[in-house]
Amino acid sequence: MAEWGALLRRCPCKADRGFKSLPLRQIHRFFAVSLAIIVLVPNAQVAAASSCIQYHSAKPNDSWTRLAARFNTPLSELLALNNATTETKMFVGDRVCVSTKSAVVAPAPAAQFTRKQSRVIIREVWPDELEETALFVAQRESNLVHSVVGGKGNCCIGLFQIYWSVHRSWLAASGVTTVEQLLNPRTNAEAALALYRRNGNSWRPWWTSSWRP
Repeated sequence: MAEWGALLRRCPCKADRGFKSLPLRQIHRFFAVSLAIIVLVPNAQVAAASSCIQYHSAKPNDSWTRLAARFNTPLSELLALNNATTETKMFVGDRVCVSTKSAVVAPAPAAQFTRKQSRVIIREVWPDELEETALFVAQRESNLVHSVVGGKGNCCIGLFQIYWSVHRSWLAASGVTTVEQLLNPRTNAEAALALYRRNGNSWRPWWTSSWRP
């Protein structure tokens, strides 16, 4: 402290051309910025891009590669969206940007179906022992209106509100390559049945806090 005071008391008639000749307010500013940097670095978390339109709240066992596969986003793009690398730690509850793409805008279906027709189609597609539950799910998800596009960011399509961005990769392998196809009630019912089977014959994709058969 004595040496520091001596520096500040140097002869004012001829200031040195160096760090110690800086005005006191600039010295304070320098140390304030340095301190801010030191404090911020260890607390750095996943920083999502400001243009992000779809976020995911990190769950146990989530990883960058798993999220890239789940949301059909290249790993390099996912890391860039979050200013991260594969070494960046992800903690439960972190808000991770998974998409900056515009919300799905589904075109109007080529044909229109009534609720009664949609109900008949569901009974035709789903096995007899499952059709009543399937009708209940479709009623709750879309009110049996086959052209419904809902959910956050218009993510979910048709009778069973299929989450397009999450399931599009395996749907493509089944021949469903566009959103418009899921607006067809038969295609949607078939996709929903396939999703039920992919989950080990479980209604998990449609679970709610109050309904888990």
